Amino acid sequence: MLNKYLTKSIRPLNRKSIPSLIIERVTELIISKKLKPGDQLPTELELAQQLGVGRNSLREAIKILSYLGVVEIRRGIGTFIAESMSTSVMDPLIMALIIEQKTSKEIIELRLLIDTAAAEIVIQKASDEDVNRVEAVNNQLRKEASKNPVNSRKLKDLDIRFHETLLELTNNNLLTKIGKSIYTLFLASIEKTVEADPIRAVKNHQLVIDAIKKRDKSLLRKIMSESLSYWIDYIQS
Repeated sequence: MLNKYLTKSIRPLNRKSIPSLIIERVTELIISKKLKPGDQLPTELELAQQLGVGRNSLREAIKILSYLGVVEIRRGIGTFIAESMSTSVMDPLIMALIIEQKTSKEIIELRLLIDTAAAEIVIQKASDEDVNRVEAVNNQLRKEASKNPVNSRKLKDLDIRFHETLLELTNNNLLTKIGKSIYTLFLASIEKTVEADPIRAVKNHQLVIDAIKKRDKSLLRKIMSESLSYWIDYIQS
């Protein structure tokens, strides 16, 4: 539905702000809740006039917002603010982190923060049935780790699935999407470490599960830190 109050909220842009500030202005409107999920934007001509910009600049900004998952372009209908966050929103950040290799230490710290925070939320929210769901994934990993030879891709997929399941059990959609996106940075190193010592991965996971069962956050933080220290030492060596 077209937001009839939007016209009053849109201020013309300074000429030097094209097209990046178009994106900033739309973002401001969303943050201030003058634009809400599902709201329809004015037509391209109307929006260009309200912002005081050329249609080409506006079209470029809308394409970027569409790529980022902020807006949805419905052919023959119009452009709408997205109803939910797309995983594509994280793509520019992921690419920047990949390119910015010197920040690898910060990325590792970010993973520790996300893993620990997710598990602590699971302690607060998860039922025994939820914990059983995480344990079932680790049991699959245990079974795969006992094979000779091991299938490194399956080991990696199950290791990632363990952590993604923890994220899902937070029932926090934003944390889950951010966490899963960040994990793409670690796929290669996870595959190497779990292939090198799959039983170690199983044991570390089980320690996390046991801490969740005990609802012990202090124990959980200690286990998470020690587990990631092993992983960090391996990839740095």
